[in-house]
Amino acid sequence: MMVGRAGFEPATTFFLEKERLNEDLENFKLFCLSKLNLSRETVKHYVRKIRAFLENRSLVSERDIQVYIKEAKEKYSPYYVSNILSAFKAYFRDFKGLKWMDGYRHPQASLKVKEEIEPEKVRRFIEAIDDIGVKCFALFLASSGLRKSEVYNLRREDVNRELRCIIPNCHSGKTKRSGISFYNEEAEKALLEFEKSMNPMQKRSERLIPIGSDRFFYEWQKAKKKSGVNLKPKDLRDFFSQEMGKALIPDRFIDIFQGRAPRNVLAKHYTPQGIKFLREIYDKANLRILS
Repeated sequence: MMVGRAGFEPATTFFLEKERLNEDLENFKLFCLSKLNLSRETVKHYVRKIRAFLENRSLVSERDIQVYIKEAKEKYSPYYVSNILSAFKAYFRDFKGLKWMDGYRHPQASLKVKEEIEPEKVRRFIEAIDDIGVKCFALFLASSGLRKSEVYNLRREDVNRELRCIIPNCHSGKTKRSGISFYNEEAEKALLEFEKSMNPMQKRSERLIPIGSDRFFYEWQKAKKKSGVNLKPKDLRDFFSQEMGKALIPDRFIDIFQGRAPRNVLAKHYTPQGIKFLREIYDKANLRILS
């Protein structure tokens, strides 16, 4: 329920009954997926941020949002604040039809020089993973440059095993898109070994690397302790970009491998000739993780 003056003035408050919050957020999730065409991962983060804001409120004003964002800027990084703004714009402006988020500018993060992710540390970390499924997952991250969610959702049909080519079909949103990437022989070897160890349920799965999130988290944390190396899955995506750059692969091709290229550029490479050309570019880097 919105409180305004018979529709002549914008609503100044927003009222939501606490018992209807879950229903409202489910409707918001559907709206984001169908109308805003956002990825499921993005929607999950948006819902989480809106819930954190609304959970202990029943009446919300535009000033409440301003105070909340001001406090967020004092506590969180510009990147995190920008995510809050995006979530609030999707919910209050696009979903609820309120103009409260008009005029908000996303904060600019200061330029940070990333430290090199040492190849020796990456090797030591991955070798410390005892679970062959999680090791295979890590090798795909490091040798393809894909996001964790992309590797997790990879289907068997998304991969050409002969060319070791990956065309993930897990992003249809406007903020993220999938590229055309490849994985190295080490990842293929680990995948073959993992397939031999699969149980009947895993063999029936459409996913290429069917492991659960709990299993992944447990084995990843165990490898951190065993190796003494503190790596996050995203670090392996960054490692891929770093090693491609060190091999003098042009940025425009790294963008294609990591899904940052415009759709029209990606479309040009979906042909068999385009994929073979990209494979030649990928092979020039001679990316090796364990040797």
